[in-house]
Amino acid sequence: PLNCLLFADDVAIFGSHSQVQEMLNLAASHSQELGYRWSPSKCAILNAPSSGTPLSLYGSILPTVDEFVYLGVPFRSSGLYGPGILALRKASAVKTMALLVSVGAHRNGFSLLLSSRLYTCFIRPKIEYGLAISNLSGADLKHFDDAQNKLVSMFIGGSWFNVAKHITCLPPMKHRYNTLVTRFVNRAKYLPEDSLVVLLQTLPRPPRLIGFLQKNPLYRSLPRSSEPLPDVVLRGIIRQFLQTEFDNAMAKAVTTGHHVLVRACRPCTSKPDPILTLPMQRSARSRLVRWRLGRFANLREECPCLSGEFITRSHYITCRAIDPALWDAMPVSPRPGVHPIDAAINGLPEKATHGPPPYWSALLQLLYAIDCLRHPAARIPPDPDPGNRWLPHAPR
Repeated sequence: PLNCLLFADDVAIFGSHSQVQEMLNLAASHSQELGYRWSPSKCAILNAPSSGTPLSLYGSILPTVDEFVYLGVPFRSSGLYGPGILALRKASAVKTMALLVSVGAHRNGFSLLLSSRLYTCFIRPKIEYGLAISNLSGADLKHFDDAQNKLVSMFIGGSWFNVAKHITCLPPMKHRYNTLVTRFVNRAKYLPEDSLVVLLQTLPRPPRLIGFLQKNPLYRSLPRSSEPLPDVVLRGIIRQFLQTEFDNAMAKAVTTGHHVLVRACRPCTSKPDPILTLPMQRSARSRLVRWRLGRFANLREECPCLSGEFITRSHYITCRAIDPALWDAMPVSPRPGVHPIDAAINGLPEKATHGPPPYWSALLQLLYAIDCLRHPAARIPPDPDPGNRWLPHAPR
């Protein structure tokens, strides 16, 4: 039977009180024969018996603890403690994110898309480590999502994280957890017989973790097959699962009135919003992103047009300080209730080679006028030839 896990100098041994003490004695003898030494102060005992002789190494009594971190994952008396992963890694993730912000991953530095990709590559793996083999509740996943929202807020410079996550294709942590668990369980079915996961299932009392993980809704949606699913097929199923969950959430939000700004965006969850990739001036991209994030609205300030109305997205449509010809140039909204600017942005092509739409220049001029209204005290230079940067990429 399995009685130890050996990973370089990180060793875990388990068994009865007498078996563990015997293995500790063997470890001490082996180290003395080969000229190295274990550190008793870095060792700990989980699930120690309440009575009997304390376990010792080199004659030093080993401390008994309620939780111990092994290979970067917290363990308690019942086994791996998934909720403890966040407490273990959150501070490090925030510190590293602050470092990226200091070198340019913020709204006045790198683009939103680049900042989100830096977060995906360097920060998110910190809080995801160990999730694939963790049994988490909905409340646990909410804490992970709150942590991601805080990290995203650090590089967008505000609390508009829901829209920022959607337009940059950053899924909720619940979906990331479902994805990691599904990939792990799907791969575990086809591991060789001498792999640790398979050997653990042969124990008299096998771990119940695999059974818990197999209840994951994404894993249960996979087609049953005796052969491993090709990765391209698995990726497609995962993308469709996320899209379905998003569509259902937005359909529910229509009745509750929530997520107004997210519902105004494109519904696609697998491709970033084209405003992040199409060729344009930096200032023009900034205005498009700020419109998506809702930064041009301020319910506490009256519009400089002296109408007495507050600065809102809907007020701009009738604001007398904006040239009506710019609104006339916007495309017709596909359905009632869709803001003309949202309809125009959603109508942009995904690729620059498709060419700018007829209203492209008017859209940028309109957002410039709104930017000036939102910041009346600032001197905002107009863009020279708005929209012309796209023209060299258009088909000839």
